[in-house]
Amino acid sequence: MATIKDVARVAGVSLGTVSNVLNGKNNVKPRNRKRVYEAMKEVGFHYNMTASALRTKTTKNIGLIIPSITNPYYPELARGVEDAARQASLTVFLCNDDRDVEKERGYIQALLSKGVDGIILLKPRLSHDELMEVGRRTALVLGDAGVDTGNDFHVVNADDIQGVISAMNFLGQNGHRQIGMITGMMESYSSQSRIKAYRQYLESKRIPYREDYIIIGDYSWKCGCQGARKLMGLPDPPTAIFAANDMMAIGAIKGVQMMGYRVPEDVSIMGYDDIEMSNLSNPALTTVHQPKYKMGTECLKVLHQCINEGTDSGERRHITMDNQLIIRDSVGMVR
Repeated sequence: MATIKDVARVAGVSLGTVSNVLNGKNNVKPRNRKRVYEAMKEVGFHYNMTASALRTKTTKNIGLIIPSITNPYYPELARGVEDAARQASLTVFLCNDDRDVEKERGYIQALLSKGVDGIILLKPRLSHDELMEVGRRTALVLGDAGVDTGNDFHVVNADDIQGVISAMNFLGQNGHRQIGMITGMMESYSSQSRIKAYRQYLESKRIPYREDYIIIGDYSWKCGCQGARKLMGLPDPPTAIFAANDMMAIGAIKGVQMMGYRVPEDVSIMGYDDIEMSNLSNPALTTVHQPKYKMGTECLKVLHQCINEGTDSGERRHITMDNQLIIRDSVGMVR
């Protein structure tokens, strides 16, 4: 059976270099890394990850728990996590909890039983005490989570207040004062932040807040379609509809068009997220770009630091990333 010494001899490098390659260290020159991999193949060397985990008390595995694999927002963020993890020689277990707290709890227990080095959890539904227990057992980073938890958790968020205010300002610049909103699920931190920013904007412009202009959504295009039809069926319908994600905004475009309205000539539609298909809707969707991929890489960066430093290390990191207004064709001047 081939050994690490055989690999070092055939590759013409030191035992330390082979060990660094096998353990995912980044201090190996690319040509030496290539030699090691070629030598492993030549001598038939197979690295025993289980034995290594027992020696080092690490598995090089992490978990990523997302709310919905069908929402195009999350695959792009997950890709950012995966690419950054690969650079750090970590393997990602992807879990889809369908926004179900029991599934979330079950996946966390499964990941902990596999001895993962850390977990990235998006839109957490577990209680504060349960999250604290997870954080005591492994490195933990939360995304789309409230930051009012003191120094208890590492958190990576996008700045939803800034993003919504920029969207509402653009609608206002186009003369819109009657603006309906289709929200996301209100238990999530981002949905709460977005409707809070919506109300802040109305107050700043002395525009009355109207309950009948608010539709509680679930992030799906069907909900956006139904919500927009309900808004446009009001005796005094809005001149613009702001949806809390692009899928609902695309559904809203379909819904109002089914009623015979033109976008943006009769009603303007604004989205949020800037998923890839938002540029393919008809008309192309004006939206708020969230740095999804970058958020994924940042989550992994924070998690990797936590793994290296230990779960009991220092002050927790709270990172908030800016969004960007993307102007396309679905918003026009009020008539």
